[in-house]
Amino acid sequence: MFRNYLKIAARNIWKHKDYSFINIVGLAMGMAVSMLILMFVMHEYSYDKFHKNGDRIYSILAAIKMDGREMQFKNFNAKLGPKLKESMPEIQDFVRVQESYQAVVIKNPENFSALFSEPNFIFADPSFFKVFSFKIKEGSVADMLNKPYKMVISERTAKKYFGEKDPVGKTLLYEGKHLFEIIAVAENPPSNSTLNFDFVASVITIPQLSEQDKNMWEHAGAFNTYLLLDSENSVRKVEKKILTAGIETDDFDKKASYSLEGFTTIHLGNNSTDSGGNTKLIKIFAGIASLILFLALFNYMSLTTARSTQRAKEVGVRKVAGAGRSGLIKQFYTESVLVCCIAFALSFAFVELLRQPFYNLLDLKIDASFLLSPTFLGVLIGILLFSAFVAGSYPALILSGFSPIEVLKGRLGSQQKGTVLRKIFMVFQFTVSIALIVCSFIVRQQLSFMQNVKLGLNKDQMLNIPISGSIGKNYFSFKNEIAELAGVEKVAFSSTGLYKGYNMFFSQNKSTQKDVSISYAEVDADYINTLGLAWKVKPEGSSWRNGHGMLLNETAITELGLKGNPLGQQVFNRTVVGILKNFRFASTKNEKLPMGLFIISDTTNRLADEQSSGILFAKMDPKSNIVEKIKSIEKIYKKYSADKPFGYYFLDDAFNDTFKTEIRMSKMFTVFTAFAIFIACMGLFGLVTFTAETRTKEIGIRKVLGASIASVVALLSKDFIKLVFISILLATPVAWYLMNQWLQDFTERIEITWWVFGLSGILAVIITFATVSYQSIKAALMNPVKSLKTD
Repeated sequence: MFRNYLKIAARNIWKHKDYSFINIVGLAMGMAVSMLILMFVMHEYSYDKFHKNGDRIYSILAAIKMDGREMQFKNFNAKLGPKLKESMPEIQDFVRVQESYQAVVIKNPENFSALFSEPNFIFADPSFFKVFSFKIKEGSVADMLNKPYKMVISERTAKKYFGEKDPVGKTLLYEGKHLFEIIAVAENPPSNSTLNFDFVASVITIPQLSEQDKNMWEHAGAFNTYLLLDSENSVRKVEKKILTAGIETDDFDKKASYSLEGFTTIHLGNNSTDSGGNTKLIKIFAGIASLILFLALFNYMSLTTARSTQRAKEVGVRKVAGAGRSGLIKQFYTESVLVCCIAFALSFAFVELLRQPFYNLLDLKIDASFLLSPTFLGVLIGILLFSAFVAGSYPALILSGFSPIEVLKGRLGSQQKGTVLRKIFMVFQFTVSIALIVCSFIVRQQLSFMQNVKLGLNKDQMLNIPISGSIGKNYFSFKNEIAELAGVEKVAFSSTGLYKGYNMFFSQNKSTQKDVSISYAEVDADYINTLGLAWKVKPEGSSWRNGHGMLLNETAITELGLKGNPLGQQVFNRTVVGILKNFRFASTKNEKLPMGLFIISDTTNRLADEQSSGILFAKMDPKSNIVEKIKSIEKIYKKYSADKPFGYYFLDDAFNDTFKTEIRMSKMFTVFTAFAIFIACMGLFGLVTFTAETRTKEIGIRKVLGASIASVVALLSKDFIKLVFISILLATPVAWYLMNQWLQDFTERIEITWWVFGLSGILAVIITFATVSYQSIKAALMNPVKSLKTD
């Protein structure tokens, strides 16, 4: 019986090729887009779930309130982990991890041309590979990382430095001074891992690297501390004891509150950096994936029920011949399942075609192993089964419900049963499409607003060159050679780059005695002019350029509660020598933050320590050949720092990086709005084609009676245009509400204007009319004699 159902379904698909093409391609496109979005969504939610003990691993999180703002910290004293394990039986193990704040230089002693700046270098306890489920591919797991100057490297790093040779037992040179022995090779961390490493060095090496590192080991809070608990039920008990145990390390903040954060929730959880995922964004994308899939399914149901009259006689004959309703339902479900299966197979071709552009669009990296994981494959099967069930349900019920007597007498009163539902489907499709158009416009407006807000500084053509203590005593010669290059207008130094994070010092408001936090950077006197910062109160004379003074911005003056003339007052053991107008040194998503600039006159002394670092700002002439100038700067850099790879970035790129989430969202809305409109238009085209076919004789009679082509086009278009206007009315409040909620996350935001909705509605009407017109004009141009002969 099933074989018979399958044959009839295949014949019906082949007989009506045009409708089958629209159904299959529309469904395939909807499935493919949904798969791509769900690929991203599930990958985000899968972060760190591959760890065997993932549900029992926790990170320690500290929170402190400063001037009404809550700041979070994850770095703690090296003594905290051992002290906690010693005092609490609930803690089975701990791991201290120190991640490099900047890239480190690694060389292969056997091949000094293999010199690289490595950002993914971490120090960790021997328990790292026991607590976390990173797999060792080569080398011994026993006694791993329990001695100084030992390291584990990733597969990609092994190939990078040693090619196809076995790296175990070989050495790599760290920062030009320290040799580390490679004891094992680990598999590359998967793309859904929060901890992304290429080098894992033994943490007990740190105090032996330098006096500064020894001091950091003994006192500074520089380690992420992860705890492996005996049970999830022990979380509250451990949280209560963290402060007590921490105080015993002699370096703990009693004002802070401490909690444990589940390791598997860090990526989408309570993280204080931009590196983690954006939960709200992911939920929005998951919603879009569902909507697009429903658009495709509604297309199928609309076209199938619209063509129900053409299959009415088939149903009538089958029922007269003894077919039951259940058998007919199975027949039509078989047809729907077959269409869905063909569309599902075709969707894989679309996914493969669009996958890499999709990755590039969102700057994604997803391992092939994730795509083949049981979880993701299960979701794909779920999409197929859900699509088959939804797509086949309503058509099967409608078609199987025809009365054989009415059908065979030619009085098919039930043919109007699906009309209302088809209109609802179409209204839904265009409501979604119009809402997406509106959202796309508003997201782009907000992004443009943030990118073009007045920064209070000049970021254009500003080349940033990271420098380190290797330049040291030659700094002034290095700086002067770059400044003398034709095409380089100004040069300045700063201890930190803009839009790349910032340091902070803590002080008190002079009036309220409340604690306040002030961001700061150490800069030379040329920094102000090079960046184009504006003075609120300019320092008197030029002695301030000799160093030891502090410049504050307007917000810092307010935060510190400095009354009267701030010049000459003491803040953080520095004398305030000038006041700058506010300038944006962090993302414009944030409020205007307080900033202090410590003026240094002796940059050479500032870079005396080989571990010190900073940024050289070089203002470039836009008329010069930037590529050639960068090559010239690189030659100068290598002259003074041969053992450090040359690197650079432009300030406007760093600024744009602060909008990664918004840029990603804007791109997604644009692309998937286009897909939604395309799918909706395919369904609309199919319905218009069907309408024209069913009204062929009517159109012929109208033309014989003198109707113009324009009137025929209007006749076929007006009902669809009416539905689009209804969609505009429904989409407007929905889009306004969603975007208004989204805009609340920004301290500075645009106002939603009426023209966005008007323009979106006009675009929808134009798209609809263009889709309808082709088939309408074709029908209107048909020879009326031929139309009247149509059976």
